[in-house]
Amino acid sequence: MKKIDMHVHTTASDGSLNPKEIIHYAKAKGLYGIGITDHDTIEGIEEAKEYGKKEGVLVIPGIELSTEDQEDEIHILGYNIDFHAEELINLLYTLKFERKNRAIKIIQKLRNLHIDISPEEVMDPSKEGVIGRPHIAKVLAEKGYVEDIPSAFHKYLNKGEAAYVPRFKITPFEAIHLIKKIGGISVIAHPGIIKDKSIILKLIKAGIEGIEVYHSLHTTADENYLYGLTQEFNLIVTGGSDFHYPYKNPEGKGDLGSHYSIYEDIKDSFNL
Repeated sequence: MKKIDMHVHTTASDGSLNPKEIIHYAKAKGLYGIGITDHDTIEGIEEAKEYGKKEGVLVIPGIELSTEDQEDEIHILGYNIDFHAEELINLLYTLKFERKNRAIKIIQKLRNLHIDISPEEVMDPSKEGVIGRPHIAKVLAEKGYVEDIPSAFHKYLNKGEAAYVPRFKITPFEAIHLIKKIGGISVIAHPGIIKDKSIILKLIKAGIEGIEVYHSLHTTADENYLYGLTQEFNLIVTGGSDFHYPYKNPEGKGDLGSHYSIYEDIKDSFNL
């Protein structure tokens, strides 16, 4: 049985392993392939594909676009995208610019709370990749201001907390349209944790092509409900760990390969 973890993050966004390391880790875990789906960036894809070829690990180029609808955060996965498409590059540049500005504003709020943290500490580890709240949370934990990464969000970074700053956002409908325009396949990421489930049917009506049924934060009830929707509306079923960290994951998400798709089940849908 050939397993493909369809939801994997690298250091290009907020993962802990770089593309080369993630390929070696995937091979050690016995995976046939992985989908590289970093948040709002395609920076890790080329390197992953290069090492994937050398190590015999299939790499599906993808992205996880952060969107918002009615103040509910919705993530849209795009697979088999043309990651050199001008429309995508322009959007990602804007998102990256706005994320950096947001990070600077959050850091300033933290400094106003007498927390000694600098932009350099947050941005150096991420190199030229996407800057996000997880990078700030990691520094807060490392410097002892909070116990761990989730505590940083609960105490400072979540909406309504002292250092929260709203982010620049696109809608999930815009994301679906863009993914289709650049030749990709759009999938709803971890819909089991979306607050208002009514958005799922709206996304199906808008042309979403698949649902991430199997995810490390989904319950059995979530999986049964979501699988039923895929059968009712003839949608692609995917599964992924939402990998960020090996072994113990401070975000509560799965280790690589803990949730996955079967190659034979998806090969035709993704032209593998």
